[in-house]
Amino acid sequence: MRVLFSGGGTGGHIYPTLSLAHALLHGGAEAGLCDPDPRKGDRDPNAVQQAIEATGASRLHAVLFVGAQGNVDEELLTRDDIPYKTVHASPLAGKSGLATALSLVGNAAAVASALPIVSHFRPDTIVGSGGYACAPAVLAGAILRRAGMLPKLRIVLIEPNVMPGLANRRLARYADEVWGGYADCDTARHFGDKFRLTGIAVRPELYTPIPKAEARRSLGLAPERFTLLVFGGSQGARSINLATSGMVARRRLPPDWQILHLTGRRDYDWMVAERKREPNENNYHLMPYLDRMALGYWAADLVLCRSGASTLAEVCTVGLPAIFVPYPHASEDHQRANADYFVDRGAAWSIVDGMLTPDSLYWTLIDTAEPEKFRSIAIALQRIARPDAVVTMLSRLLDTGPTVVLA
Repeated sequence: MRVLFSGGGTGGHIYPTLSLAHALLHGGAEAGLCDPDPRKGDRDPNAVQQAIEATGASRLHAVLFVGAQGNVDEELLTRDDIPYKTVHASPLAGKSGLATALSLVGNAAAVASALPIVSHFRPDTIVGSGGYACAPAVLAGAILRRAGMLPKLRIVLIEPNVMPGLANRRLARYADEVWGGYADCDTARHFGDKFRLTGIAVRPELYTPIPKAEARRSLGLAPERFTLLVFGGSQGARSINLATSGMVARRRLPPDWQILHLTGRRDYDWMVAERKREPNENNYHLMPYLDRMALGYWAADLVLCRSGASTLAEVCTVGLPAIFVPYPHASEDHQRANADYFVDRGAAWSIVDGMLTPDSLYWTLIDTAEPEKFRSIAIALQRIARPDAVVTMLSRLLDTGPTVVLA
């Protein structure tokens, strides 16, 4: 099978396709894909690997990734030996008639540049991961299919958020299926009969469980302490950083806890300098970022983070209770919708960004420390999570598994 993946930019728009491409090229074992529910000790540790092999994923598949120039994550694709090409594309601007016209012209040129790429590769399936970066290749495929040059081409879209994005809403008319991660949400309702509940695949290394004590020792943490992981993305999140450092500065760290705080590169230096002015707190650990994010997830008991698409999928895969702080300037406020979906089902806590302070964070942490509430959140999260999403997606992609249940 020949599969063209298109998208990129944010983690939510690249990790699902990256995980699928990796499994297609390398199969389950080399992709590092293991137990689909690794926190349950009675599961076969090779379950995902065996399931992927059963789908037919092997080196015989041809894969190409097409993304927007300057937006596709070339480092990730190069690391995983995934061939890729880029085209010029930009979000549709609409604040003025001239801006909209220029944007339409630019994106028409992007589709024109994608046409020979798609035509030459001749994919059996195009998988678009949402966002404007996937539009040129998806539209090029639709044009070639309608022209009879790729008559059997299948087009699939992945919508990783609970509320569908603008690009997927516009592209859905050309799609045969739309895959999503969550039942009974705006995404499922919007796409109707085209929607398939698959879960959202995550970065491959998260499928290989790491014992908590081992992960904590690798990060220089005490192996026996309750661990809060704090992060806001590669650049960090200023509001999360200020609230967390302020709470620690007031010595309001809950007893018997430790914090691993990934500040982002932008804020790391000043946060380290600020901490030196405060009394030493041995249970508060600052790092700019983690190259092996899986270590952070597996070391943690609880996470404080944004509620972007990739973070939601990763929290579900690892089974990690979360306190979400939705990014208030996300497109169409989709991070708030993501967080609300989990909170409404008793599967997470949430704090509005503008109300996040050292005090509000402290009292939220105290609330999570109640064992019964924590267990309730963990159980509700299991009901939402689809940790075997990569297998379900591969089954749909290769058409070797049972039909995915309609949400």
